[in-house]
Amino acid sequence: MRPGLRQAHMKNAICSGLLLIAFAAFAADDYPAKPIQMIVPFPAGGPADIVGRLYAQHLAAVVGQTVVTLNRDGASGSIGTAAAARATPDGYTLVFGTTSTMVVNPLVMKQVPYDFWKDFALIGLIANAPHILAVRDGLPAKSATELVAMARASPGKYTIASAGTGTIVQMAAELFKHETGADLLVVPFKGGQPATLALLSGEVDMIVNDLTALKSNLASGNLRALAVAHTSRLKLLPDVPTFAELGMPGVISSTWWGIGTPVKTPEAVQARLR
Repeated sequence: MRPGLRQAHMKNAICSGLLLIAFAAFAADDYPAKPIQMIVPFPAGGPADIVGRLYAQHLAAVVGQTVVTLNRDGASGSIGTAAAARATPDGYTLVFGTTSTMVVNPLVMKQVPYDFWKDFALIGLIANAPHILAVRDGLPAKSATELVAMARASPGKYTIASAGTGTIVQMAAELFKHETGADLLVVPFKGGQPATLALLSGEVDMIVNDLTALKSNLASGNLRALAVAHTSRLKLLPDVPTFAELGMPGVISSTWWGIGTPVKTPEAVQARLR
């Protein structure tokens, strides 16, 4: 390439880079100029949806613009998360990440249509919720110890719900089984809300999930909490012992949530969201 031509290409490249930087800065100054969409990759009414909507209200108050939540569930959260990864990286599409979509899915699913840590920039972790063991009201067991004894005595008779294959709720169920020797049948549903409804209807016997999904039904007496999968008792359930107190110290699990945006979103926009 002739020297003059090479210099012209270099100048064009530099000018293009400066224009991109200027455009990104302008976009950040003007951001957000319209409503922001946040994809929640699980059904309405479940823990992710509840916490996501609360966060959307908080974010809207901070940035001064409406934040609309969009439920795109399916495949343990993979469908909605993949859709967010393909969105235009301008800060107007966020993904509500969960333990399942950010960590568990890539470990247990053969083909995941996204790579969270390559496709997204993490804005931040926003909440962590310890799990509890809850049973339907008609189940005879009055304690986790009694429940484990029942499950050992009748292998495969009792059922435990999960929010879908590969979700943290399934991992919590499998952990409970592994650490206690309880022979339970894990029944997957398409999210935390369908799993809770199945428990309320008597379709399944128990679930290990966070308080977000179960609080109202525990308060009404439709469900009973037998143990907390945390290092200490919960303030909202002071009379419910931890698994460790019952001689099952290995049963510790929780759900946590975070916010991500397509990885090529301008750094200044990411900073605004943080």
